[in-house]
This record gives sequence, C-alpha cells and structure tokens, in this order.
Amino acid sequence: MIKKKKVAFIIPNLEAGGAERVAVTLAQKFTNEYDVFLLVLNKTKVMYTIDSHIQIHFLKEGYIPSRNWLMALKSNLNFVKKIIKTAKDNQIEVLIGFTATGNILAILSSFFLKAASYICERNNPEVSQLSFFRNLCIRILYPFADALIVQTDFSKNYFQNFLNPQKIQIIPNPIGENLLSKREIYKNRENIILTVGRLDDNKNQKLLLEAFANLNTKNWKLVLVGDGVLKTEYQLLTKTLSISDKVDFVGTVSDIESYYNRAKLFVFTSQSEGFPNALLEALCFGIPCISSDCNSGPSEMIQHKENGFLFETNNQKQLEIQMIELMENDSLCLKFSSNAIQSTAKYHATEVYKKWHSLVFQGN
Repeated sequence: MIKKKKVAFIIPNLEAGGAERVAVTLAQKFTNEYDVFLLVLNKTKVMYTIDSHIQIHFLKEGYIPSRNWLMALKSNLNFVKKIIKTAKDNQIEVLIGFTATGNILAILSSFFLKAASYICERNNPEVSQLSFFRNLCIRILYPFADALIVQTDFSKNYFQNFLNPQKIQIIPNPIGENLLSKREIYKNRENIILTVGRLDDNKNQKLLLEAFANLNTKNWKLVLVGDGVLKTEYQLLTKTLSISDKVDFVGTVSDIESYYNRAKLFVFTSQSEGFPNALLEALCFGIPCISSDCNSGPSEMIQHKENGFLFETNNQKQLEIQMIELMENDSLCLKFSSNAIQSTAKYHATEVYKKWHSLVFQGN
C-alpha cells in the first residue's frame, strides 16, 4: 500500500469567508490521495461541515485582535511554534497557506521543517489594506515559498515584481461539489434581485440600492445576503429612498443555495476584487449576472453580453440600463443562464483540484 503524503492547510478560522470556503473545498478533494489536516488559527464559529477524513487542529481558542505590533508578533510566533509541533508530531510534508497571515506562517514554519510551503493569495494586492509590517513580511518571505498560487493575471503581474515568475501559478477558485449538487434549473424564478457579500464601501451595495430605487420595481424584491459595518446605514438609506418594503437584509446564511435557486438576477457592484466567489457561484448556478468591471476578477468570468453583463465601475446609469434589460427580457436571461453554466464548468472542484495535485505532486 502506497503511503499517502500528509498535507496541512493553514487558515484563520472556519467562519463564512471566501478563503475559508476555498480551503475547505480543496481540503476535501485532497482527501482522495492525501492525509489532510486543517490547522485553524482561531477557534470561532464553525460554518462548514468538514469531511470526517480531515483532522482539524485549532491552534487558539477564540479571536482577540492584537492592539499593537508587539502583540501581533508574539501571537504569530506562538502560532509558528504550534504549527511546527503539530507538523512534526504528524509528519506533515506540505503546508498550504491561505490569506496573508496563513501564508507568512506557512513559510516561517517550513524553515524549521522538512516541509514544502505553498501559499495562496486571493485578494487584489494593489488595494489590499495590510499594515506596513505585514506588507514588508510579504515582500521578504514570499520568495521563499515553493509556489505562490493566484487566481488572475492581474495578481500574477503584481507579484512577479518581486517573485520569480516561474514560482507563480494561476489556479482559479473551485466551486464546492456539495454546493453545486444543490443547483436547480433556472425556470419559474421569483422576481428577486440578489447580491451577496460584506456590507461595506468596497462591495458598494449603495450603488445597487440607489439604482434599484430609480427603476420601476413593482413586484420585485432586492435581497442582500451578508453582514458588515454599513448594514445600519444601508437600512436607513432604503427608508430615505422609499424602498424599505422591497429590500431584505438577511445577514449571513448557511443555506446560500436556497437564495441562488430563487433569484432571477444577480448584481455585483464591487469597486475592487481579487477573484469573487459569490459572483462565480451565482454564474455556476445559472443566474443571469451583472457585475462591475473592476480591475480584477469579474472580466475573467464574464464575457460581456454572452454569459452576463459588465458595467463600468460606479456607473449607476449603465447598471440601471442593464438591470432593466434583464428584468424585461426573459429570453436574454435564459441565454445568459445557459452560457454561464457552460462557461463555469472549468471551476468545478474536480477540475481545479487536478491543477493543485499536479503542482503539489510534481513539487514533492
């Protein structure tokens, strides 16, 4: 019997975040050929069902943000010690980091182990709001990783300014098989316009609320899935715009598929992105999508007027015109739905895993 390699994913938590969702999806695919560990930095709310073959190690109870750089340094050094001990105790051969923190910890830990380090950057690096110290760590440490995985050409072009381009691999985010198995045929949908994401300035839901208020939305509802710092402000805005009876703020949900299967349209208004999971999921579910054409992400998923619409970032008039067209044109909705499902087949977890397996297997 061939001995399986042992692989550990290092992630901040198991809450409802994009990086966490991708890591869990990949970890579950890796169990077919590897012994898999999840090294979770902070034990907080768990939003995912984890395969029983995956060993979970929580490195810290709860989450307390560091008040200064000295606290942050001490906290991260403790994480490195725990990762090293766990890796040695379990003979882990490959560390895979997610998010800047997970990546830095994976690289630092690998210095003291006979383990390869693979790191994954999901955010748009030009707008990612990291501290000076963390950005310095990225520039110093990332070149020591065995490979950096990014999702877009935009990100690759950024990182190759200080990394060997041969170390940078473009591998898109996967759609989880469990989520995809719950996809229903796009027909007889309710008049619901859906958006999914944190309620903040960058996701820019204000633009969608104001566009929705300008349209004839009789018999239509706007549903916002997600929480964030601007929730109360947006709720007040709906009252100012006289649309509060047509807008639902449902918060963070564990059954996102039920919203995808009910929605007639999906609108995404971000000002910047890395590789937006919510938009990818909506396309995979065959929802006709409208997205801002921000500098990274959406244009790699949507071919304008073929499987969705792209509009100029922050251009409310363009957004309104595209919303009206899809609200009034069922045949165009059906075209976008069919084309979206076909165009996103390459993001199914099995296809994405093949690329990861090839990278990790060949590198070790």
